[in-house]
Amino acid sequence: MERYVFSGSLTDEMHDLLINNANFEPLDILESQLNRSSVKQMIEWKHEGFVRWLFIDSGAFSIHTGKADTTVEEYIDYLNSIDDDIDVCAQLDTIPGKFRQDKTPEDYIESAEKSWDNFLYMRKHLNSPNKLMPVFHFGEDIKYLDRMLSWVDEEGKPLEWLGLSPANDASKEDRMLYLRDMYNFIKKSNNPNVKTHIYGFTSLEAMSKFPCYSADSITHRLQAGYGKIRSRNFGWIRVTDTISKYNIKSKMRFNDLADEYSMNLVNKELEDLGFTMEQVTESVAARVVVNTLNIQYLTKHDFKYKKSNLVTSKKLFKI
Repeated sequence: MERYVFSGSLTDEMHDLLINNANFEPLDILESQLNRSSVKQMIEWKHEGFVRWLFIDSGAFSIHTGKADTTVEEYIDYLNSIDDDIDVCAQLDTIPGKFRQDKTPEDYIESAEKSWDNFLYMRKHLNSPNKLMPVFHFGEDIKYLDRMLSWVDEEGKPLEWLGLSPANDASKEDRMLYLRDMYNFIKKSNNPNVKTHIYGFTSLEAMSKFPCYSADSITHRLQAGYGKIRSRNFGWIRVTDTISKYNIKSKMRFNDLADEYSMNLVNKELEDLGFTMEQVTESVAARVVVNTLNIQYLTKHDFKYKKSNLVTSKKLFKI
């Protein structure tokens, strides 16, 4: 994986803690076009070197849940207004079915056709059509993926980008098998070198099993809110007794359960990153920064993709 893409807006405090940290490297960021004040902030931070690569998402999930609305024309106008400052953008896709309702075969056909129509329409009207990424959803017929991979533009060039959207409500095993099957299909297709992005995939170990160009996650923020930091030696560990989002008390803190050797390892990790246990215990922002720095490190070192990592078991699709 070339890019671990951090989603979820950062506060000024998090920005300042990161950019002044000796271990910091510029971030790859995904931001929804629906959060335009955050996009503006990310563009400003890109100009100062804090953001390296900026991916604009369509906000399709928020639209799917009924929390937001937009039109393809509005989205196109917005993308053209910020074209010089973005690196890739997702098409306005249609997520299958209705939110939290059982999906029918017709739902998957409708979503695939609407999404493809939007993709072709957007390419005709964007200033930089080659930045546009079509999205293939879990549950859609493989023939629609084949259509994407067989497509070429007026100059005979294939897709540069392809988004893969595993279902959030599917089991981890099914999502892994789905992605395994998708990458096997892509490898044998007319466009085996397309740059793929996996949406909302949180496991570093899982990401290391697929030859994706990028994947996005909000885990660094969510886990910080749950009182956890990412340790290079122990994975996700709880360092506070309060889960801030729910104000729930927990007696399962790593600090209380770990032996002296393990505790010293974590304290050394934090020291190397310029933090103390007291800081990450008391500050959500400090936990977000520690998570961000450690995820960057782990993605480059411990969880790099290797062909030998690939999932091998039953298939979900006949391809």
